[in-house]
Amino acid sequence: GEKVLQNDEFTRDLFRFLQLLCEGHNSDFQNFLRTQMGNTTTINVIISTVDYLLRLQESISDFYWYYSGKDIIDESGQHNFSKALAVTKQIFNSLTEYIQGPCIGNQQSLAHSRLWDAVVGFLHVFANMQMKLSQDSSQIELLKELLDLLQDMVVMLLSLLEGNVVNGTIGKQMVDTLVESSTNVEMILKFFDMFLKLKDLTSSDTFKEYDPDGKGIISKKEFQKAMEGQKQYTQSEIDFLLSCAEADENDMFNYVDFVDRFHEPAKDIGFNVAVLLTNLSEHMPNDSRLKCLLDPAGSVLNYFEPYLGRIEIMGGAKKIERVYFEISESSRTQWEKPQVKESKRQFIFDVVNEGGEQEKMELFVNFCEDTIFEMQLASQISETDSAERPDEEEEEDE
Repeated sequence: GEKVLQNDEFTRDLFRFLQLLCEGHNSDFQNFLRTQMGNTTTINVIISTVDYLLRLQESISDFYWYYSGKDIIDESGQHNFSKALAVTKQIFNSLTEYIQGPCIGNQQSLAHSRLWDAVVGFLHVFANMQMKLSQDSSQIELLKELLDLLQDMVVMLLSLLEGNVVNGTIGKQMVDTLVESSTNVEMILKFFDMFLKLKDLTSSDTFKEYDPDGKGIISKKEFQKAMEGQKQYTQSEIDFLLSCAEADENDMFNYVDFVDRFHEPAKDIGFNVAVLLTNLSEHMPNDSRLKCLLDPAGSVLNYFEPYLGRIEIMGGAKKIERVYFEISESSRTQWEKPQVKESKRQFIFDVVNEGGEQEKMELFVNFCEDTIFEMQLASQISETDSAERPDEEEEEDE
């Protein structure tokens, strides 16, 4: 076991060093990674990084197959797997920085490497390992590391699409890869969808009947009835979720901790997956294969649709690009407040009645600044009120 990735810390530091040298879209060093002008021998570090990533992926896949028939991963296995995940995570972060800007040359170099083989392999590992690790509380930390790695891979894929044209080569290669791994992609989406829906289930009025005092503890049988009553889960999904919940000798478990343990990672990573699929569908609008792939993703995409903000910017290539970002729940709430609605109405009235383009732009900038200030102030007041309310309730009880 000690022979596995003996130089893991040095390897992480090396790739971290390369990542930092590319920070801030340092195009000179990004291009240097690909070609060392003036040297008698030149090495494409992009390709070398992918080659190392592919070897890591093959080792991680071997690890999965070894433990796939065992109930749990032993301590030594968890330690070695964690080391491999940490190195892989750093490599994905470095690859992301190699190509951001975007650095077109590095994007093309990466797209014509064996990166897609590694992505296919990792999608298989993610799809199967997430199901296995989520069923035992002793492996939850390892599951978090695995999901963090998935997050970083998705960010890297998003960076590959940065600045690319509609129906371009990279978009086509990405669709090819996802279609080849469609079964695993569907498993990953299903995993997120199951845990995303849990929050709605446990916050519903119907569910409160099982826990009227709000203690956060119910029996697995009651939990099963609640899921069956919601009619959003198949029987196999219900069985899987029950297998992930660890109950005491009385068959009781803390459903609040259970939901928090899985919902937040599913929300964080699921959002980026939704952005990737949305972005890819805009890059490849006429690809029928992608449309078939988006059907199983419908539930996840619908969940994140209200949280998906979009702006259009002028990219480095002087082309308009769409950039997506997450709209927080508090921002959505503040946006619907009366004072903000009034500001919106006034802004529209002023824009309609003002003449020149310059005046309209000034009105828009002022509206944005004022609205952001209003929303931030309202949010702070809400937080202060909610913090004071428990103290008042305690005084009343006394």
